[in-house]
Amino acid sequence: MVTRYFAMKTKTLQIKGWQLLLAVTIATSIYACKKNDPNEGLEPARIFKPSGITVRATETSAKITWTAPLLTANLKLAYAAEFSQDSTFATSEFAMQTDTAGLTVGDDKLKVRKKYYVRVKALSTNNQPESNWMVSRSFSISGEQLFDLIRDLEIKETQITLRWKPTTGLDKVTLQKEGATAVDYPISGTEATTGVKVITSLDAGIEYTAEIYQGTRSKGIRTFKTLAPTVYARVLNPGDDIVAAITNAANGDVIGLNPGTYLAGTNNYNIIQKAITLKSTSSNPLDTKVTFKEVVLNGTGAGVRFDGIELDGTPSASAYFLNLVSGNGNADAANFEPIVIFNCIVRGATTSFLRADRGSAASTYKMDHITISNTLVYDIGSTLGYHFLHLNKLQFNSLNISKSTFYNVGRALITNSTVLTSNPPAININYCTFSNFGAGNHYALLDAGANPVRFNVTNSIIANVPRTGGTVNAVAVRATGAGSGVVYTNNNTFNFLAASGGATLTFPTNITVMANNQTINLGWTNASTTFPIPAESPLRTASTDGTAIGDPRWTY
Repeated sequence: MVTRYFAMKTKTLQIKGWQLLLAVTIATSIYACKKNDPNEGLEPARIFKPSGITVRATETSAKITWTAPLLTANLKLAYAAEFSQDSTFATSEFAMQTDTAGLTVGDDKLKVRKKYYVRVKALSTNNQPESNWMVSRSFSISGEQLFDLIRDLEIKETQITLRWKPTTGLDKVTLQKEGATAVDYPISGTEATTGVKVITSLDAGIEYTAEIYQGTRSKGIRTFKTLAPTVYARVLNPGDDIVAAITNAANGDVIGLNPGTYLAGTNNYNIIQKAITLKSTSSNPLDTKVTFKEVVLNGTGAGVRFDGIELDGTPSASAYFLNLVSGNGNADAANFEPIVIFNCIVRGATTSFLRADRGSAASTYKMDHITISNTLVYDIGSTLGYHFLHLNKLQFNSLNISKSTFYNVGRALITNSTVLTSNPPAININYCTFSNFGAGNHYALLDAGANPVRFNVTNSIIANVPRTGGTVNAVAVRATGAGSGVVYTNNNTFNFLAASGGATLTFPTNITVMANNQTINLGWTNASTTFPIPAESPLRTASTDGTAIGDPRWTY
């Protein structure tokens, strides 16, 4: 009996010891929760907490949704939402309340392009305390973009012309340069509805940010840089000998041309081992005209920039606009300086815009870049003997064509099919308009052959391929070199055919990325010389920037 008593007593003590240990553990846990949790460890408040905040931001608003707390299906809940540009919510921008699991907030409260956070909690009810906060990830709204693209022609040394979609109620533009306070420029009612404002007395060579407002709401933003002050080596007047001025110019000279006409006659412009600039003093190609037979770039160091000029080869029976050569009957290698055509009109060369295939072997002629910007080019290559840009023996790093129009420009656009280079050149075409080109069964856009190349065409309109009576290859691009790639996005094509009435041109599927392209017929024909986009056309907002595609000059 004694033995049995002590056995039972030992078992009872063991049970009580286990119960005591459990009680101590629970008490410790409760104490720890009370010490560390600002809500004093109330488990119902944790179950009562909303979860899964999602923010879907658009240009002008953000839609915020969340998952209702657990075990509250039958409760009528209200929520508080607080917004801050600080993830710690040390300061709050504004707060809102709602009785649904979501809300939408617009640009009347959210500042565009500013980073925000939102936190949400369920408010207390008769039977339940308010919940803890749930915090979102950062988000921002991009804001509307009423500004049109800024035309290069309309950027001056001390002046800018800003254009936008005509909108009633726009009341100011602000201009800000780095490190300075923004300056307000009021918009009149007439300016708001015509969509244009000229701002003067700016600083030359300075980058500005322009923002347009309707009340406190930002409705668009653009950056631009005013032109640097021009230092002319010499300024010519109509009647002066432009051929002699170019021949006698020193390397780096800028030759200014006052408004008027300058004649080449039967002479070439020979630019030998030097780089020069010809620039109109008005920056307006409509009042400054230069005729040409050929612009010949000869040897290492030769390069040219044209700025604000109309260049017409018709009076001199021009075959080429630009022609690359070197010494010793073109046997000498040459490292050319860049070619830049900016804010010009070029027309009337019967064979090619640029011939660069005279080197003794592939890659013996080299150049860093070629740029054509804000330029109107037409009536080139009527003999159909060469491509518009015939670059077969020129090793170049980049070709950049933007905000320009090309029509009646030869048998095809670009060839660099015989150049062998380890570094694929980048060919970029952006915001351009093309019409009426292609013949001779060539690849209409690009023939790179086995030469590696990166070819990017964006925000552009290509129409009326081939030329009347011509045919082109069924594939628009040939680029078989290892590492080649084609990006073709946010473009519009129509009458883009292998032959009149034939199949639509295709792209090499193994190397091409295509997205957001359209095939809207704008009514242009092979005979068209102007290329407007209707005011209500979806192409007016089809670019990667939300503005019109094609050369911007046709939307103003």
